Amino acid sequence: MYRIIAVCLVLLITACGGADKVPKDVLPKEKMRDVLLDMNLADSYSGMADDEQANVIISDSVRKQRAKVYYRQILDLHKLTPAEFKRSYAYYESHPNKFKEVYDMMFASITNEKNMLDLNLKRKEYVTNRRSLLPVNNNSLISGEQDTLIPFVKKNKRGINFDHLPPKPPLKLAKPRS
Repeated sequence: MYRIIAVCLVLLITACGGADKVPKDVLPKEKMRDVLLDMNLADSYSGMADDEQANVIISDSVRKQRAKVYYRQILDLHKLTPAEFKRSYAYYESHPNKFKEVYDMMFASITNEKNMLDLNLKRKEYVTNRRSLLPVNNNSLISGEQDTLIPFVKKNKRGINFDHLPPKPPLKLAKPRS
């Protein structure tokens, strides 16, 4: 009786250990992520018009033809045959949990790229206009009198009214010792 239970436990443990592994003839998750990312981008590019013809609507047959060309280039870029990709795609499609992991990795990668592009855009904006990223709006004033930011300064028709600011303290000079 104990031998049967022990054999069942050993089989159960070995069966659970290989649950996360992908067969050798299937693309690993990271490579599948890269291929699918490229294919999704190619699909969106195939529906775009040329720069000169920005207002022209692309027909579905032209879009499909462009997508086929792009997909072939992507498979060549990743050194895959269509049969290898189809086999891997069918495997991931039949294992939804693993396919979800691949798509989650794709989402994380795209989010990271978007954050990097936003950061680069903010850096360029800061270089061209340093006041653009201040925590207050561009109507605020950096006073020459004080080295602090004075937001919400009301402007009158002739200029800026500094009457409500506290008076500047007199400068105290130390007496020279003799």
